[in-house]
Amino acid sequence: MAEQVMQDRSADLKIVGNGTSNGGVFNKVKIVGEGEINGDVNCRSLNCTGTLEVDGGLRAETVKATGTIEVTGPMRGEELHLTGTLNVRGGLQAGRAKLNGELRIDGGLAGEEIGLFGSCELNGDCQAERLRLKGAVQTQGTINAERVEIGMFGRSEAGEIVGGQIRIAPHPTWKWVSLFKQWGTPALQARVIEGDVIRLENTVADVVRGGDVHIGPGCRIRLVEYTKHYHQDPHSEVGEHLNVWRNE
Repeated sequence: MAEQVMQDRSADLKIVGNGTSNGGVFNKVKIVGEGEINGDVNCRSLNCTGTLEVDGGLRAETVKATGTIEVTGPMRGEELHLTGTLNVRGGLQAGRAKLNGELRIDGGLAGEEIGLFGSCELNGDCQAERLRLKGAVQTQGTINAERVEIGMFGRSEAGEIVGGQIRIAPHPTWKWVSLFKQWGTPALQARVIEGDVIRLENTVADVVRGGDVHIGPGCRIRLVEYTKHYHQDPHSEVGEHLNVWRNE
């Protein structure tokens, strides 16, 4: 979405009930009910209670929403707080985001502090300083973050997971939340997991590479390569583990 910061932001957009508007540059956008915006939207703040469909891109400094947001283009924001359903087809960039509910993002996800709580389907890579996920994630791409924390409530899948500190395990309360029992026993499958400090439970992977590697219960790993420390729970299967030296 092209830069539009030089344009006037004095106008507000408000839709109450059921309404349609053209896109543009706004100060505040407020939706209460069902709103449809045709064209790109650039605003300082977006508040939505209900449903918003944007046929274009969405750029907002802050987003606070309860309900459903669908964006056909890219979405970008500094502070995002959403509870409900988010569907973005052109990729999502965020400074800090807390997204609760059912999420589908095509085109990748990038940000600093990203919190995902619920079911997340990601088509593309995820790049963040810190990623916290409570729920389930499905992606064939790469999750890359300095700190990755995944507390699973269901079955998850990722192509590769790369980071400084990586922790993957069933969420401690998953057995007590009946909503998530239908998702099956929490487990994550990945091709490669690589990091400095790795803690894994209920994880199936082809290769795990790290400095300090702890393989907890419920894991099946073909190959573990480590440079510093290695621990394996007796209730996990590891085909081969090697202490390797890396040339700096």
